[in-house]
Amino acid sequence: MSLKELTADKHQQAEDTLFMKAVFAKTLPFDLWVDFTYQKQLWYKEIEHAARQAGLLDALPGFERAGLIMDDYEAMDKPVGSFNTYRAVTKDYASYIRTLDDPTRIMAHLYTWHMGDLHGGQMIKKIVEAPHSHLEFEDRAELIKTVRTMLSDDMGDEANIAFDWAIKIMESYDSSLGQN
Repeated sequence: MSLKELTADKHQQAEDTLFMKAVFAKTLPFDLWVDFTYQKQLWYKEIEHAARQAGLLDALPGFERAGLIMDDYEAMDKPVGSFNTYRAVTKDYASYIRTLDDPTRIMAHLYTWHMGDLHGGQMIKKIVEAPHSHLEFEDRAELIKTVRTMLSDDMGDEANIAFDWAIKIMESYDSSLGQN
């Protein structure tokens, strides 16, 4: 069974969150996208730091996104009173990532988020009207190919944990979307 198959159920759960449904329905309030972008740069920074330390980014030039995510956040016309503090779930996920020292486990988080940008992110940049420099890749096809060579089925459990974090993060917006 492939890593994609091993994570298919969790991937579907993440897509089925109210947050992602609102994104694809084009009904997500812009201030929530602003906040999500701010949150996202923290866990990307932690994943990329861990990946750099483990040597995982050596074969992936142009793969790092954290700085570009922050650039996108800074370029947004932020609503009055927009968010600029980290949610508890974001801080918890960043702390979790800092505990990882096994390259296989780190790669599972890199796979979950960055491959999401390489694939689903390409749809999102057409849907959400906001800066998306972090979703632009110089050689997207080559990066996808290279990442795939770095994947193994034994990353399934940790990739599902990464999806669990994604679900928790997106569910943290439920009360703002009218659900508790």
